[in-house]
Amino acid sequence: MLKKLSLKTRWAIGVVSALVLLVVCAGIVYAANYSGRALPGTTVAGTPVAGMTRDQVIAAVNERADAATVTLTVEGKTTEASLNEAGITVEADETADAAMKGSTSLPAFVSALFSKRDIEPVVTVSEESIKKLAATVNSTLTSEMKDAAVVVAEDGESFTFTPAQNGNGVSTEDVASAVKQAGATLNSVTQDVSVSEKEPSITTENAEVVAEKANALLETNIEISDGIDTFSAERSDKVKWVEFLTKDDGSLEDPSINSVKVADWVNALAAKTDVKPENRVDNVDSSGNVLTVAREGKKGLKTNNTEQITKDVVAAMTDGKAYEGLFHYDDVEPGSETKQVAEGTENLVYQAAEGEKWVDVNLTDNSVTAYVGGKVAGGPFYMVPGAPETPTIVGTFHVYLKYDVQTMRGENADGTKYETEGVPWVTYFSGGYAMHGAPWRSSFGWSGYGGSHGCVNMPVDAAKFIYDWTDMGDTVVVHY
Repeated sequence: MLKKLSLKTRWAIGVVSALVLLVVCAGIVYAANYSGRALPGTTVAGTPVAGMTRDQVIAAVNERADAATVTLTVEGKTTEASLNEAGITVEADETADAAMKGSTSLPAFVSALFSKRDIEPVVTVSEESIKKLAATVNSTLTSEMKDAAVVVAEDGESFTFTPAQNGNGVSTEDVASAVKQAGATLNSVTQDVSVSEKEPSITTENAEVVAEKANALLETNIEISDGIDTFSAERSDKVKWVEFLTKDDGSLEDPSINSVKVADWVNALAAKTDVKPENRVDNVDSSGNVLTVAREGKKGLKTNNTEQITKDVVAAMTDGKAYEGLFHYDDVEPGSETKQVAEGTENLVYQAAEGEKWVDVNLTDNSVTAYVGGKVAGGPFYMVPGAPETPTIVGTFHVYLKYDVQTMRGENADGTKYETEGVPWVTYFSGGYAMHGAPWRSSFGWSGYGGSHGCVNMPVDAAKFIYDWTDMGDTVVVHY
């Protein structure tokens, strides 16, 4: 026969069964609603975030932080600032990480059913911003205490000072208390701030002495060479390098040199002297076969000692000793690239890409031809090039300047001056060399004595075609 279970045993079994059922139910609820989400009973600065994803917690924290303000009232006047302006940066990501702790653990979920957890926002406090807020509040006072200050003079090349002023002021500690309360609660805070008589921390005498020392630093001569040119730091540059820090008692320390500002100047100067490499360009056909070299690669130069020069400049400025530095460079190897040329350009003087516009100036047959890729777009037009004593330049150039009409001036081969008015449809491709209309000529297609001063003389209608057809930057190849 089966024995009847005792009342105590039956009670124990019931409790165990209830616990098992609770765990099973908790697991179902956890799996359905809380896996990877903030656990039950979780709040951030008092606001529930249970069941939220990490991104939702971040959004909720940012929304509250953006809405929170600090309002300070003194002598009946109010000053309001956002949380960020007041000196509090809420680290929403880190706050969310704290709120999500245990969100992937079933045991943690079960434990959370019987407890509550309030997460304090993770914040960064800017004491400097709090001081600025206190200064803004002080500016509303009828009798404001003002510290003396060292400021940049109107010329931008020296320092001067503003005098101190006795008066009233608010406690920076009171301002900080209100600001930190807003940061901890993510709620707006309104607070009356008391006023008391204060003496300036930075006296007029203190600021005057520091300004004189700062101006002495500006006399330091700083020069850096790239091996060819020498660059000097202007006083307006050095003014930006000097910074004024305060001691624990609030008075000014002697001026110092900000290494970050010096580094900005040195790096900007170095960048101007660096030489970018020019990639090698190979002309290839549609199958990728190299036909010719369009451009040989050129090595570049990159400064490699800017960090050391920055340290040397800071040391020289700090000691008030002249400095002469020299940039050192590493070679920068060029890369390579290809240009697929248009069909039909294999035997032309310039192997253009498909659709590329260019001008062929042939000094052998005295003609000008406009091409798109390998196809003729205009011409050939007969022309007259430079005379033997003033020949037309040879090479590959680009259109850089155009005039529909121009007065041309220059020198003849014998040194005498010339001036030609009303020259039409002028297209410059290098220095003073251009293709232009020559209405004073009766024939074209020849060269020799009687030629131009170096320009390509063309019939007016042909010159107009080139002027209208070419764009800035189009290639012009002049060759025999």
